[in-house]
Amino acid sequence: MVMNVIGVCGLARSGKDTVADYIEAKYGFQKFVMSDVLQDELVRRGRDVSKRTMLELGNELREAKGTDVVAQMIYERCHGSGKVSVVGFRSPAEVEFFEKNADEFFLLEVRAPKGSRVARADAIGKDDVSLRDHDDVINKGLDGVFSMASAVINNDSTPDELHLRVDKAMRDIGYGR
Repeated sequence: MVMNVIGVCGLARSGKDTVADYIEAKYGFQKFVMSDVLQDELVRRGRDVSKRTMLELGNELREAKGTDVVAQMIYERCHGSGKVSVVGFRSPAEVEFFEKNADEFFLLEVRAPKGSRVARADAIGKDDVSLRDHDDVINKGLDGVFSMASAVINNDSTPDELHLRVDKAMRDIGYGR
């Protein structure tokens, strides 16, 4: 079966899931989230599931098995699903893995102002967003992922405006209506 993948990347709380949910609803792409494989692995190991433990496990797995290990894990889950969106790319190696293994791959970057992202954060708030930004950009290479994006979607307005921007990006990569 042909596998077409729309990757979605962005900083914490930028609206990645919102974009992927819209792509799923309007364009029929089945949504997969990279952190879900980390959550499932924590449950399998009998460990508590939290943003912090998922981050720790992801770092542990990347150190032990390579920077594309989470991409490999989610690929096993979504392979054969046809049209999929994959949320949460963190390293260039993860993008390169999908570029090599998907029949068609496009990467969308979602950007949102830091103030908006902090407002969407859970109780940990601003400090958690800043720490995650630093870890993702400096330690995992998220800035390199951004440079690989096929399109940038700014999430700095209303949900309706975001949907229009997603529609434009989808048209630009050949999925528009």
